[in-house]
Amino acid sequence: MRETPRQQTGGKVPVMECFTQAWRFLQQNWRLMLPAAAITAAISMIGLALVLAVRPAGSEPQSMLAVTVWDMAVLAPGMIASLMFAAAVLRKALRDEFVGRSGLAFGADEVRLLGVMAAFACMLLPLFGLMFLVLSMFVFSRLAATPEELNALMADPEALSLALEAALGPEGVLAFSVLMIAGVALFAYITTRLAMVNAATVGERRIVIFQTWTWSRGNVWRILGAVILTALPVVFFQSLLESLGIEVLRAAPEGSAGMMTVLAVTGVTSFLLALASMPSIALGAILYKGLRPVDFVAK
Repeated sequence: MRETPRQQTGGKVPVMECFTQAWRFLQQNWRLMLPAAAITAAISMIGLALVLAVRPAGSEPQSMLAVTVWDMAVLAPGMIASLMFAAAVLRKALRDEFVGRSGLAFGADEVRLLGVMAAFACMLLPLFGLMFLVLSMFVFSRLAATPEELNALMADPEALSLALEAALGPEGVLAFSVLMIAGVALFAYITTRLAMVNAATVGERRIVIFQTWTWSRGNVWRILGAVILTALPVVFFQSLLESLGIEVLRAAPEGSAGMMTVLAVTGVTSFLLALASMPSIALGAILYKGLRPVDFVAK
């Protein structure tokens, strides 16, 4: 029986061993998860097709809020499908269970993971909402007079950088950069401390969130290293897929043929990225099994 990372190192997370085990899980189970990945991609395609069908042809969002609404409409079906896929991977990694022919289901595990997602939203949205409010009052209002101008700046990184320097000055740009770095660092810290939440929720068959916070004590940097190392190949792979997808979309014809091309590119990308996400999902299970206290009782 393979030893857990905790047993091997006396409580210190072995970064390379976790990385190896996570990608070995993909090697051993990718064929099994092919139907689940295909269904996940199909659901993402259907969600995008519905949005494209409902949205008036040639219409563009007129504000950042509108962009957010459309983005959420596009992402919602895919998010639910991805959650179901994650639950299937975690069941296999933790309990060696595979439901039906595809592994996908919408049962107790999925409902609990939805609860975890809602809890994270309630915890993080006020924080990012406050940051957005501060940025709107002291930064965005100086950059552009209308939402349309602000949207145009957001789409052009070089123009945004010049506008920030002109509106805030060197000291203001430095303060803005420090604020952004601090926000990213805080988000990374919180997500690292709670990296085992999904795995613990499936493994304990109960919603487990803050009880996992203490499990990562003394291992934050090691867990962050394992997370980054495991995700790096996927990041490069995703960048390559996006570059290829952009080239395909540029060559796509107008009209319905172009829409079919968009859907096809989205489907293929979603399918491949679903499979590529398996090591990162399995990593949560590996950390959970290695760092869970022997006497832990979910409350």
